[in-house]
Amino acid sequence: MSRDRSITSVVPSSPDAIRDSSPATHAGPHDSYFSGLQNALSQAGIASPSVVIDRARLRRNAMRLKALIASNAQLRLVEKSLPVPALLDEAMKLTDTSALMVFHEPQLRQVAQRFPDSDLLMGKPMPVLAARHFYQHLGKTSFDPARQLQWLIDTPARLQEYLELARGLGTKLRVNVEIDVGLHRGGVTDPAALRIMLERLHGTSEHLEFAGLMGYDAHVGKLPGLVESRETSFGKAVDAYRSFQAVARAEFPELAPTLCWNGAGSPTVALHRHNSPLNDVSAGSALLKPLEFDIDLLAEFEPAVFITTPVLKAQDGTRLPGPAWLSKLLFGGRAQRARSYFIYGGGWPAQPASPVGLLPNKQFGLSFNQSILNGPREHALAVNDTVFFRPYQSEGTLLHYGPVRVIEDGRVVDEWLPFGEI
Repeated sequence: MSRDRSITSVVPSSPDAIRDSSPATHAGPHDSYFSGLQNALSQAGIASPSVVIDRARLRRNAMRLKALIASNAQLRLVEKSLPVPALLDEAMKLTDTSALMVFHEPQLRQVAQRFPDSDLLMGKPMPVLAARHFYQHLGKTSFDPARQLQWLIDTPARLQEYLELARGLGTKLRVNVEIDVGLHRGGVTDPAALRIMLERLHGTSEHLEFAGLMGYDAHVGKLPGLVESRETSFGKAVDAYRSFQAVARAEFPELAPTLCWNGAGSPTVALHRHNSPLNDVSAGSALLKPLEFDIDLLAEFEPAVFITTPVLKAQDGTRLPGPAWLSKLLFGGRAQRARSYFIYGGGWPAQPASPVGLLPNKQFGLSFNQSILNGPREHALAVNDTVFFRPYQSEGTLLHYGPVRVIEDGRVVDEWLPFGEI
């Protein structure tokens, strides 16, 4: 029996398997999947807020992501969505890529040290002082920034700053130009402006090398359909990208075959399988599928990351401070407020995932120490039971809860430390 098949009794093989686990049929507060995770944490002696990754789901998601990448493009993993060195290492092997997109200077230095053979593209323009800091504090490594790193440039002013930096360092910098394909979050806004920037690069070849374009299309699919359909938004983004691309090819025909045409992201990666201008496709969150990525284009992907925490106190009813009539007025007879749970920690950018039916209590207020959740009597939690949350995004979640616990075959098999601020 293969490893993935051996875990299917604990880990559903697809999102449909999760939906098929009816909360009306299981005896405890959790269905079989979350009961398996709870048992794994208990056996490992973990009883504080933690982030867990389901390794089998991660691996299946990696195969799904690979299948979305066109044959003429490479996948570039978004490091900020997977900011844990061991997780990145595993994800890079699973997806057969050494290309990463990085967004934070301390993490850039750590990535260059940990993955000296990687191909790095900055995902946002860095202040020139941050770029200088990188070179001053990179340390001993075989990573060669002049060959393996693309700095993102969004304006002529930043281009000039990076030119002066390169001259001061006595080195060559590779620069990728950010273009606006409809998101309107910065970048070059029209092909004529791009042509002016590229003409400037012709005279600075000793210190700056043009490496390609980056056009992020995160707006696609976010507008209400009555305003603009996803198909229309994507078509406009692709047309815009091609217009910038034509200018770049005309200005640097000798570099055109090697230039990086980067774009996409987990929400739109599936759209770039066919007739895309990209040869470099970014994605990362799809591997873990946090809550904000519950979209139709990623329907086959499985949630693989959770915040977990134990129940400290369990009570009948919901009682606010003050006169008893106030709690009765607000919560009396409401099935979803029949039980109260005070948990270890709280205030996370996440939503309860298991047991079903848990709700925050806005009247009681927010606490990062002992947050309150309400729920129905059905599948009631007891003290020391675990509550599972799905984070909205992975990038902040993985950095702030200590070691990430890796669960496989019903056991905690590893602990992965995230990148630090060094």
